[in-house]
Amino acid sequence: MNPQQNEAACLLEKGALYTRREGHQWEGRDLVFAGFKQGAFSLYFGDAPIYHFDLEGRWQRAYLRDRHFIRRLDGAVHEVDRVREGANLVMRRRALEPADARRVDEEIRAVADALLADLSAGRGRRLDPPDDKARPIGEAELRDFLGRIAAWDARAWADFEARYRRTYRPLAFLPPDCPNAVVLQATVGDRDGRAFAAGTVREHGVRSPDEFEAHVREVSGLLGRRLAQTRSAYLAGADLLRLREADVLAYLDLIGRGLRDEDGPAIDDVHAFLDDFQEPVIDLDGLRAAYDRRLTRIGLGVESGAPEVRRAYGKDWYDADLQAFAADAKAAGIELSVLALVGAGGRARRSEHVERTRRLIESLLLTRGDLVFLMDERELTDPAHAPKGGEPLDEAEWREQLELLRQGLSSLRERGVKVVPYSMVKQLS
Repeated sequence: MNPQQNEAACLLEKGALYTRREGHQWEGRDLVFAGFKQGAFSLYFGDAPIYHFDLEGRWQRAYLRDRHFIRRLDGAVHEVDRVREGANLVMRRRALEPADARRVDEEIRAVADALLADLSAGRGRRLDPPDDKARPIGEAELRDFLGRIAAWDARAWADFEARYRRTYRPLAFLPPDCPNAVVLQATVGDRDGRAFAAGTVREHGVRSPDEFEAHVREVSGLLGRRLAQTRSAYLAGADLLRLREADVLAYLDLIGRGLRDEDGPAIDDVHAFLDDFQEPVIDLDGLRAAYDRRLTRIGLGVESGAPEVRRAYGKDWYDADLQAFAADAKAAGIELSVLALVGAGGRARRSEHVERTRRLIESLLLTRGDLVFLMDERELTDPAHAPKGGEPLDEAEWREQLELLRQGLSSLRERGVKVVPYSMVKQLS
């Protein structure tokens, strides 16, 4: 970036993702950048503040007052900050109280109102993108979209949040390989009263294919034009692949029929998650049929490679169960993500946990495109359901275990497998 340019000016000139964009300059003020990209609209006021919206005019992310703000689909507003802890820069995230969240909503709504007033006053100068690199937006369309943003007052948000609660049951664990995917709930809650990593247990239920078809319509209506932001879906929940094969395939067919755009199916990739690999579980033929219906990735929830540690989480599957399922998934062409916990087993079993987890993950037939996520069990475990006994690792011991797992799994890089530490703080919606 030219040192004389701010972020808004740089995007106007080179923001290739924004296929329609323009700038507005008022005397004595930073350039305002407005741009449309796939399924989204952004406003940059110089280097800050910055606002991102879906095509319904609902704000999703903002950067103001040196803080990042995220508006989740369920209505919660989170503030994210980066703080230094020793030699590490870590993210800290907190949910705003409802009154504070409403103030952020109104502040962003006021930005749209103020821009509309500035455009009406007519004293600014419009700047089009250079050299036909993108199409300008046009003032009428910009005014229309700013009006759409300004329409999201407290009543509109309350109505939307009520509609969300009618559409979704409480969401269980969302795998890290699909944070921006459309979530569709074929099953809800936690089968047998067990959640991955001893997370919060919720009442379990299974939607019939007819009920799921209605759910897909409700999700499509709730998201509206936000659907254009992603080509992926997460088909929940953790027991999906333990249901009847015919139902699993029916769910996948209904996604293809229910989420469409002018070019055909709007979803290219469907993700699923499984953390119990004992029978009944979908077999190789079923996985091949699911892959033909766009099931492209499965997350494997592996609290630990040590059986005694797994049992503390209520899991009694054998290594051979996981190995057989992973082999079938790979034979069907499906990519895998392995989710392992850092800190499982506490101090008493820390060496066993590291060594057995390394050996089990290395024994899977992982190849290029597969992923291993090293998850922080402290972020996932509900104290009410935490494994009993065992002293937890302190911060230094936790970081040491993370590094031991990373080093122990480094041979996977030769196969093209990425090993990634992952914090749930990164999940945006």
